[in-house]
Amino acid sequence: MTHQFINTDVVSAITNLDSDIEVQTAFFDPPYNIGFRYSDKVNDNLPEHQYHKLISDTFAALKPRLSANGSAFLVHYPEACARLLPIIEAQGFRLQQWISWVYPSNIGHTKKRFTTAHRALLWLVHEDCKQPLFYPERDTQPYRNPKDPRVMTQIAKGKTGTHAYDWWNINMVKAGSREHNGWYNQIPYALIKRMVLTTSEVGDYVLDGFAGSCSMWPVANDHGRNAILIDLDPESEKKFQEFEGETNEE
Repeated sequence: MTHQFINTDVVSAITNLDSDIEVQTAFFDPPYNIGFRYSDKVNDNLPEHQYHKLISDTFAALKPRLSANGSAFLVHYPEACARLLPIIEAQGFRLQQWISWVYPSNIGHTKKRFTTAHRALLWLVHEDCKQPLFYPERDTQPYRNPKDPRVMTQIAKGKTGTHAYDWWNINMVKAGSREHNGWYNQIPYALIKRMVLTTSEVGDYVLDGFAGSCSMWPVANDHGRNAILIDLDPESEKKFQEFEGETNEE
């Protein structure tokens, strides 16, 4: 596998990819534009029209780079996804599925409304794509009723689980956990693995447009994909170099 990190803005990076690179699976976890202080390189408090333009331009850049049966995923708060979906559709994409990433959480409690404990994950494809590449059997979820005779029959055949629902119960990466690599808002390995394994093949290019903790790297490296990681923050590139260094040492 060949992995690369591009330390610039996502639109420029995608636009200037080598002409022979075709992205099979793209993932975008953009800044949520809520005033979070990432670094002096990232403005997380843009006027709404500028933020919408960032997302629009990102998908416009991706459009000619995404394979005909490729997939793009955007994770964000549900309310934001509802506003962003028409903007993305205007760039020639259609919604394949609206997925909910649900996570147990003891944070974010408020007396003004119910506590948010999930994010939306938009699965997007080209507007003229009838069926994207999809292998749900590659990342299943455990059977809920293993004693059911029908399920026992499947287990006897060697199956370990059923196709995942559109409700992904995957814990957040919390500070102090074994998976946490010191980065804020780190995306779980399990979440990225499900997207990558079910929508791409070994040897394909997978892209993370707002790489941050570089969580795409270990998934791609473990499963034979070529990762393209993009981020404005030089600290993100250091995470990439740490992963690359660990591999070289082996």
